[in-house]
Amino acid sequence: MDTSGYLPMFLAECREHLQELNLAVVRIEETPDDRATVDEIFRIAHSIKGMSATMGFAEMAALTHAMEDVFELFRQRSGGLEREAVDVLLECLDGLSAAVESIDTNGDEQLEAGSLIARLKGLVRAEPDPAPPAEERPLPAEGPIFEVAVRLAEGVLMPGVRAYQALVAVADHGQVVRSEPREDAFEGFDGAEARFWVVTDHMEEAVHASLLAVPDVAEVSVVEIRVPATGEACPPGTVEPGAVPEEATEPAERAAPASKGKGAATVRVDAERLDQLMHLTGELVVHRTRVESLAAAADVPGLPQAMQDLARSSQALQAMVMQVRMIPVEVVFLRFPRLVRDLSAQLGKQVELVLTGKETELDRTVVDALGDPIVHLVRNALDHGLERPEERRAAGKPEAATLEISARHAGGNVVISVRDDGRGIDPERVAQKAVERGLIPADAAAGVDLRDAIELLFAPGFSTVEQTSDISGRGVGMDAVRTTVRELGGEVLLETEPGAGTTAQIRLPLTLAIMAALLVEAGGLPLALPLERVERTLRLGEHAVGSVAGRPMLVLRDGVLPLFCATRSLGYDRGGGTEHAVIVRSGDERFALAVGALVGQRELVTRPLPPELGGRPGLSGGAVLANGEIALIVDCDALRATGRPPALPIAA
Repeated sequence: MDTSGYLPMFLAECREHLQELNLAVVRIEETPDDRATVDEIFRIAHSIKGMSATMGFAEMAALTHAMEDVFELFRQRSGGLEREAVDVLLECLDGLSAAVESIDTNGDEQLEAGSLIARLKGLVRAEPDPAPPAEERPLPAEGPIFEVAVRLAEGVLMPGVRAYQALVAVADHGQVVRSEPREDAFEGFDGAEARFWVVTDHMEEAVHASLLAVPDVAEVSVVEIRVPATGEACPPGTVEPGAVPEEATEPAERAAPASKGKGAATVRVDAERLDQLMHLTGELVVHRTRVESLAAAADVPGLPQAMQDLARSSQALQAMVMQVRMIPVEVVFLRFPRLVRDLSAQLGKQVELVLTGKETELDRTVVDALGDPIVHLVRNALDHGLERPEERRAAGKPEAATLEISARHAGGNVVISVRDDGRGIDPERVAQKAVERGLIPADAAAGVDLRDAIELLFAPGFSTVEQTSDISGRGVGMDAVRTTVRELGGEVLLETEPGAGTTAQIRLPLTLAIMAALLVEAGGLPLALPLERVERTLRLGEHAVGSVAGRPMLVLRDGVLPLFCATRSLGYDRGGGTEHAVIVRSGDERFALAVGALVGQRELVTRPLPPELGGRPGLSGGAVLANGEIALIVDCDALRATGRPPALPIAA
């Protein structure tokens, strides 16, 4: 059958299964007697094998089949496997992942599984195994015939492929003598149920489990068929649907149909369609805002109520579309148990990983961009923050360090933290390295405090390692983290206590597509400030403005804040008054931004800036307003980091 049209779904499912399998193998290494994880490993591996065989990727199917033989050892041995055996399994998973990426790139799996299969067979031979794996046992000359009925989930996108995967799964247990649909008719199959007749001596439970591992299979039933006339199984090829009258057969005790429950109600949707849906919803928000402004100036009976109804419906649609795009941050967290396992062994450190808040949901586009920044933070914690066991023992700490990765919602943001109980940040050492790399003059090193040291860690090219490596990187880690997070409209904060540990915190908006903003005007230029960064607004004429070391400062009752001119700080030398100030938060700091006028709160559909504006500091995007103008979205963190604010002309 032609399966090329199902390749994108195959790739997506394989990536999910391989992530889950990596996590499960690491988990079972730590807790060998976890039977639920063992069962999960078999389910995932069998699903990958069936999908690969169905799609015609023989090397992937063969490698996964050989891995199942080693997974069988998890069931046979209460103490689990040696670390070397787990290493081989993880190498196989790496090979499968590389094959998936190769298929995605050029359509060819490019996997030479022979050497890995030989190493897997060596592991099986090395273990006392009185009985060969079930798949290798010769089938009896005669045996019971089972009628297997497989019902697919409602709305399944590719019933032919799923039914064929079920056939492959059944064939693993014996000799299939008949199938409905026939083997050459799966390509056009669009029914809800497939049936198979198989000669096998395997337990019914094993057949059930294999078939339920096939995606989109909702229910499975297995019925043993006996022929009273001879008491013998029908020879291959003689079992036809309906050939044995119902009254002449003696069904064995039927196993209750197994069901996957709520999972069968889910439907896969191409991510591009979700992006298009969000784009159209954003356009609806823009048009609604424009109609609202027109309706406010019109005196039409019933129009205000109609506008309220329109606003309510469009807001409900917007909320639903955003919810559909939300996925749990667990898809990012899944990679870290394997990463921590490998790097801690390479560095000679003992690390206990704690993951919390995996169910926290975030916009898909944010999740896609979040992986690399968190990987940087985890690598830095493992390499720089956590000590070796002997160092921790000398410091009175447990030999096993703790690394916690957590996620939680905070208002309209999600907060992701990477916390370690290591040595913390040493300002003196950071200052010394900064001098060596020419980031600060030598006479300034003595004045570097903990806050300055944290800021130096984000400087481009900064690193405290003596030699580069694949763990420590090349001095661009923290700078890359800040750059990526700021592009996402978020911020990065570091907190540390020397000798006790460090916490890196990433704050990100839940979604990047639609944002609530305060619209202001500066020098005739529309600017949008993310509403969650705005503390309050005030009139400049009602407050004193001073100068500290040549920098304009706004004097308030609760403190003195740096005062920035919006247009000049963004590189637009325009005239116009500065009647108002907006108090803005950037991390744990505040500053005042002088603007000409306050327009009001708006919901804006964000767009990336064109190349000629993309490199301008202090801007993170743009948005089309109801009147057709383009509002520039201010990056509060980048604006605050530009350093000395230019001289500020204050309107009388």
